[in-house]
Amino acid sequence: ANMNKNKKRVIARSSTGNRGLVIEVFGNFNLQLHGEFRAAYEGQGQRYNCYAINLRNCTSLDSAGLGMLLLLREFSGLGKPQLLITHCSPEVRQVLHYASFDQLFTIH
Repeated sequence: ANMNKNKKRVIARSSTGNRGLVIEVFGNFNLQLHGEFRAAYEGQGQRYNCYAINLRNCTSLDSAGLGMLLLLREFSGLGKPQLLITHCSPEVRQVLHYASFDQLFTIH
């Protein structure tokens, strides 16, 4: 059994002035997060002008995680300047780079 079942691994909060949504991912960004990650942005009852994915506490990112980022991009209808991925570890940044996500998202 998963001991961390009740521990949230995705936290969403709107930023200053409610214009952007910050989504923070904890641990492995993989298929297990799919439902929680989608609910984080789809459950807001509104669309934002900007989405920032904070990966400060994200330990790894796999192809399922990349797919979820693409689903968020599709849902938002926004372009690179409004889609941010922040605080990546070197490992996560490398995965994003290999997948050419720096063409779709602003990564810093």
